[in-house]
Amino acid sequence: MLTRPPMATAGDTSDRGDGSESALPRAFGRYLLMERLSQGGMGELFVARHGLSGFEKLVVIKKVLPDLVADEGFIRRFIDEAQVAVVLQHANIAQVFEVGRVGQEYFLAMEYVEGRDLRRTLDALHASGERMPTDAALYVAREVATGLSYAHRRTDSAGEPLKLVHCDVSPPNVMMSFEGETKVIDFGIASSVLRSGYSGEGGTDGESQGKGFGKYGYMAPEQIIKGRAIDHRTDLYALGVILFEMLTGERLYTPASQPDFRELARKVARGEHALPSDIDASLAEFDDLVRRALEPDPADRYQSAAEFRDALQHALVSLSPTYTQDQLGGYLRGVFAEEAARQRRVRDELEHTDIGEWAPELRTASPSTVSFALASLPEWVAAAESGRREDHATRIVDPASGPPAGRGSWALLGGVVGAAIAVLAVVLWSLVSGG
Repeated sequence: MLTRPPMATAGDTSDRGDGSESALPRAFGRYLLMERLSQGGMGELFVARHGLSGFEKLVVIKKVLPDLVADEGFIRRFIDEAQVAVVLQHANIAQVFEVGRVGQEYFLAMEYVEGRDLRRTLDALHASGERMPTDAALYVAREVATGLSYAHRRTDSAGEPLKLVHCDVSPPNVMMSFEGETKVIDFGIASSVLRSGYSGEGGTDGESQGKGFGKYGYMAPEQIIKGRAIDHRTDLYALGVILFEMLTGERLYTPASQPDFRELARKVARGEHALPSDIDASLAEFDDLVRRALEPDPADRYQSAAEFRDALQHALVSLSPTYTQDQLGGYLRGVFAEEAARQRRVRDELEHTDIGEWAPELRTASPSTVSFALASLPEWVAAAESGRREDHATRIVDPASGPPAGRGSWALLGGVVGAAIAVLAVVLWSLVSGG
């Protein structure tokens, strides 16, 4: 069981960036942060539990980094686009449960996926001199394409296309669970960061957003060349790069210690890149899959994620018609045997920790939570939440409006209304009685 640390308050960031977990668990709004996972180019990640008693589901809290929070334009885009991400509910997209703010810290509450991202998986395979099995590579690419197809075709309540584009489909943003699920993460925040021009350092693999080689290595020509239009086919280019990397075990554009970004941009714009058969002749049958996805002109690529998915499905069936997520999960558990076992133990410990011990801090921290968007909750959770309104439960606000009115303002308004009703009653009584 977890031991109780010294009392921490909502918004306490004493453990940010130093890798220390001495201040955990601690309250963060209505969530209890339990374990620090990592810090990447866009935010700091924690495993957390919902503060609602009986709601045992683990979530991942992604706290947006201070450098990004300081950019008001980014925050506006982040809130707008993350609200759209909340409505994306698909097996191949990691669910965003909440978009909100605790104090001055903005956050996403996301689905907890027990597994590893594709970047870490490919790096582990490369270090051991292996590469991903071809059928596994095709399967993962197909699942990503399926998730993108769903997101790209989403419409609003009026039936108008939302025109969603992820803008950062890359190995760190593809999660694979130890049960074989494949999920795209960071819908919403990725495109917000990209358009803000933020160039902070990336995650543990050294990739960065905006200026770093890793992200440029997955960008389509229209993302690199100023003035080009970005649409859903931009994501398909990135998926083509990922497919090449999974099939060959090599990066499409080999990073250097001091990469020449101008030269890289020229190569991408001209379509100068290797094909799978250039790395391994036995992969020649997949050259066309990669070639078409990486066409410099979007009009020459697959025109939809569904079209790319169907091509991947045809290739997978031809190679291994019975491949399923069961095989992928078994493969990943083999690659990360020790880590998978440890993660299961940690998950069990976190899920069975009695959070009642932190109830006072959670009650104190809850009023500091402002929610801009919430995913649909199960009925029993929604009912329990409504019963906590008198305990200063999370405030839900329209991001376009000002700060929510405080309890004192409502009390004043209630007093004025009450007085008006009393005066009206006296007047009516007087009229009826002839007075």
